[in-house]
Amino acid sequence: MGKKAKLKKMRRELKAKSQEHTKPNTDNFIKQVEKTGYRLQNIQRSPEVPRDNVEPQL
Repeated sequence: MGKKAKLKKMRRELKAKSQEHTKPNTDNFIKQVEKTGYRLQNIQRSPEVPRDNVEPQL
């Protein structure tokens, strides 16, 4: 096996290992959001904004 082939093989193995570790975990995301003070069951929505059509003054 040549030097370039060995390097290519090593790069492929490193990519495969790094892809295994970067799979997202939804439970971790929810835990992180809850640590900041937000709750999934108690959603606080913004108040309704009045929709008055105001005519511009000339």
